[in-house]
Amino acid sequence: REHENSVAFRKFKRQLFHKSLSRILDSFKPVMTTPEVIIWADAEFRRTIYGLGTYIADYPEQALLACIVQGWCPKGQLESNLPCIRRCYEHTEALVESLSLGVLWDEYGIVGDVVPFTNDFPRADIHEMLSPDILHQLIKGTFKDHLVEWVGAFLAVEHGKARSEALLADIDRRIAAVPPFTGLRRFPEGRGFKQWTGDDSKALMKVYLPAIDALLPFEIVRAIRAFLEFSYLVRRNVHTPESLDQLQKALEDFHKYRVFFHEEGVDTSEFSLPRQHSLRHYLESIWAYGAPNGLCSSITESKHIKAVKEPYRHSNRFQALGQMLVTNQRLDKIAASRANFVECGMLPKSPISVYPLFFYYLFSYQV
Repeated sequence: REHENSVAFRKFKRQLFHKSLSRILDSFKPVMTTPEVIIWADAEFRRTIYGLGTYIADYPEQALLACIVQGWCPKGQLESNLPCIRRCYEHTEALVESLSLGVLWDEYGIVGDVVPFTNDFPRADIHEMLSPDILHQLIKGTFKDHLVEWVGAFLAVEHGKARSEALLADIDRRIAAVPPFTGLRRFPEGRGFKQWTGDDSKALMKVYLPAIDALLPFEIVRAIRAFLEFSYLVRRNVHTPESLDQLQKALEDFHKYRVFFHEEGVDTSEFSLPRQHSLRHYLESIWAYGAPNGLCSSITESKHIKAVKEPYRHSNRFQALGQMLVTNQRLDKIAASRANFVECGMLPKSPISVYPLFFYYLFSYQV
């Protein structure tokens, strides 16, 4: 702990992270250079070379992966609130070789003394591999952390504390008055969550726009409307050139109207704007990797529940880490055994999800 805040130790942790990833993926390196004959989905055999795919991460981890300074764009060379010039592996390496660490940090947002793990693999560019993150960039980032907070800040600047609290209470009353309907969630307390989850934010997005109508200026309503349009278009499972044109139009409208907050005196400097800036890269990411629905960090969040939260609940809460590891090990072994039993014809092929948990609790003991 005594070295926790030292520059050398922070550098060590960053490089250790990248070296660990490189070591984990090292076994895949041979098939990235030597073709392998496999059968494709069209039943044709082809010589195939593999490569690293997209990396799902929220912004802090993206900054760590891309070896950039917090507040800069991991996909572009300039600061997050300016037009973005694409980063690439070749250009970054040229800058690192020719400039000092201080210049790299201040003028290009590059952490020059950390080598990304992708440098150890052919045709791998970490700036291209980073995928959009709907959960943290759109739902919890731009909507919950930015727009909802900006609305409160605008009301405080425009009307003062007492009047703004009355208007926010009116917004909460409107949200609470939403009638029961399929696909809509009711919020009896309005926006008063103890802890916002992604599901809370997604449900609130459905009723927030009518709740603020006529209480806020036209520009704010249009900004939030454009953002919601962008969000729902992005979350489609299938995209077409027409839907991408609509996506671009919604993004342009959002950028056009969001400046109203700043013009009216709302302090936006306290917010993590790289999440908003990342919206500019969604279009090219969709062309490269398809619908972002399949690349959202909510996938890994759901695995976090199974691997961490549920094992913790099954522990006695005292020095729980060891118990959680044992729980995961046993469940993995039970799942592997069941797969083996199915292969040997000892169990039916249809999965019965209660079996692993049943056997685990039958034979478990307290660690």
